Amino acid sequence: MKTHPRPGRFFACVLFLTGALRAEELTLTTGFDYSTGDYGLPLSTEIITIPLSVSYVVNHTTWELSLPYLRIDGPGEVVPGIGRYTRRLLRSKTVSQGLGDLTLGATQNFIATDQPWSWAAGAEMKFGTASTDKSLGTGEDDFATHVDFSYTAGSLTPFVTVGYRWLGNPAGSDLRNYTFGTVGVNWACTEKLTLALLLDWAEKNSDSGSTSSNLTLSVSRALGEKWHAQAYGVLGNSDSSADYGLGFSLSRGF
Repeated sequence: MKTHPRPGRFFACVLFLTGALRAEELTLTTGFDYSTGDYGLPLSTEIITIPLSVSYVVNHTTWELSLPYLRIDGPGEVVPGIGRYTRRLLRSKTVSQGLGDLTLGATQNFIATDQPWSWAAGAEMKFGTASTDKSLGTGEDDFATHVDFSYTAGSLTPFVTVGYRWLGNPAGSDLRNYTFGTVGVNWACTEKLTLALLLDWAEKNSDSGSTSSNLTLSVSRALGEKWHAQAYGVLGNSDSSADYGLGFSLSRGF
């Protein structure tokens, strides 16, 4: 029997509809992401992601809707966002492509007046819309919550995120809920240019899996008043992560 975190689904939908009716700032984002790794398998898996998201801000709350397009070249045992999953033990690579999972999320920002620190709390609902036959997703809904803290000291802003994700559990799988976190720092080099270095960590998301961690370096630049660009590189160091990845994003505000 499939299990779905229905309270989370309801929560995300209500936030999305409420924000759409009262939106003060709208942003569209797309880009390109490439990653490759063996995930502890004899054959490597390459994943290309074309993200598409829309976000809007009202009263210090950000609502976001995203839906990626995926292309996966590998043995069919790796699912984006999960890692090694299906245990098909294929001996040759196959190419699968199509739409990924639809995600709805909301984050409330709490900014202390005349203080260098701020914090935020958010939640997201990932619907299992991606094809399971193509190993583009698990076919299950996932729900996550997170809390973010940051402190600005001149041009540097260190930050930390702590969260927890409830995974839908398909029949026959050993997926499990897990804690995740991020620590990093932003450096505002100029008024328009920002560098960031961050480390992501997550508990193992299956009984047969392992903890994962990734190191990311990114550079962001404002292109006028409406456009924003970002490029990044990622290094992973576990069987639950890609060996490395790179990508860029381009956003347009309205």
